[in-house]
Amino acid sequence: MSHLVLDKVSVHYDGQPAVERVSIDVAKGDFVVLVGRSGCGKTSLLNVAAGLVEPARGVATIGGSPITGPGPDRAVVFQNDALFPWLTARENVAFALRLRGVPLAERARRADELLRLVKLDGVGDKRIWELSGGMRQRVGLARALAAEPEFLLLDEPLGALDALTRERMQTTLLDLWTAAQVGVLMVTHGIEEALVLATSIVVLAPGPGHVVRTFETGFSRRYAAGEPIRSIKADPAFAAARGELTDAIFEGEAA
Repeated sequence: MSHLVLDKVSVHYDGQPAVERVSIDVAKGDFVVLVGRSGCGKTSLLNVAAGLVEPARGVATIGGSPITGPGPDRAVVFQNDALFPWLTARENVAFALRLRGVPLAERARRADELLRLVKLDGVGDKRIWELSGGMRQRVGLARALAAEPEFLLLDEPLGALDALTRERMQTTLLDLWTAAQVGVLMVTHGIEEALVLATSIVVLAPGPGHVVRTFETGFSRRYAAGEPIRSIKADPAFAAARGELTDAIFEGEAA
């Protein structure tokens, strides 16, 4: 099984440490979420995994090979959907297939399959500016999956959405993760969101960024096994985990 591994990674900017000796292991089928206060290095670590930032120390690998830059084995989705507004939803999703030389009919068929997977059946001909924020973010997720990556790297992908849309998108993400069987490394500031989505939560603290706690959670796998999300959130164990995670994130913060 392929693993995305950050091994004792440190990140410096202008000689100043932003992250020190952080280790993270994401296997295919894992959903690892990074949480922590501002300035703890969550996005820096995601950028190392994406090959956009070179660590000052330590090593990042995928399948045992060093990460030296972006690659087709990883797809990144940012808070800003970064779609091409002059293209249709279908054309945006099919863009990666176009770059790979996939024939027009085949890439249109595959794009429509992915749009159905993100619950956007029938919107392939719409322009991006005709879609809501939640719909655009789903198009972005479908476009990321079109490249058939082993790992999805998500940097606050739901952060710009309203609360109701964000809650719906959480289950969409879980459905995608279950169907695609990819490994996911995600950054979020949402405590409940982390609990809903993660198989493992890594809590970081600033000064410079370092790991203070890791939680192994099972709520996402319960959803994948068929339990309704409202039943999961109503479980007293979910409320207890939310309190414990909140305490871990804010422990040591000045009053």
